[in-house]
Amino acid sequence: MSLEQLKSDVAELAAFLQQAKGARVKDVLTTAKAAAEREIVNLEMKAKIAAERQANGATNAKRYLHELTDYGWDQSAKFVKLFITLNGVQGCTEENVTVTYTPSSLQLHVRDLQGKDFGLTVNNLLHSINVEKSYRKIKTDMVAIYLKKVKEDEHWDVLTAIQKRLKQKKDSEMSKDGDNPESALVNIMKKMYNDGDSKTKQMIAKAWTESQDKVKLGKETGGDLDSFGDL
Repeated sequence: MSLEQLKSDVAELAAFLQQAKGARVKDVLTTAKAAAEREIVNLEMKAKIAAERQANGATNAKRYLHELTDYGWDQSAKFVKLFITLNGVQGCTEENVTVTYTPSSLQLHVRDLQGKDFGLTVNNLLHSINVEKSYRKIKTDMVAIYLKKVKEDEHWDVLTAIQKRLKQKKDSEMSKDGDNPESALVNIMKKMYNDGDSKTKQMIAKAWTESQDKVKLGKETGGDLDSFGDL
């Protein structure tokens, strides 16, 4: 898809978002808009790399951009901190590790790391950041990005607005079972089963089976272990 078409899609999705009323519709539109914006950033980054190579008269084999998706994050009173693991990144020059900031996003670009380019884009940050006071550090096998909070001491419970919306949706679904502790417990076990590793799943399966064996006929809360994997 062309850059122009993606930008047109983002504008159209933004218009739909303004008219949307239902939470589910807003979730779908927000997710689609973020995905399109990420594609735009990646295409612009690739175009920038190509232009730089052409300007430098590069004749080496083409380096492909590898999109990064895994990172850790933390926060202090003044900064939100991202940690991106990249083996050997400390060998890159300062100018080959750049971060572009906007008040609501960041874009990391690592050039020519062991013959490869790497990029990370995070859009729709939960709160605004101070672009001028944000910075990055190159460490051993890691890039650390420090996003300066506009409002110091403001707690970020998640990193992006989309993650916030999804969290609220999950919390809302859990709260529906608030008047029924047994149903809430079942949902919690299902979530743990879906998110857990194989060992965790075995432990939950055993506990579930044992508990069900003790439940008398007519007092079962509903659902079985096989339903865990359907959620």
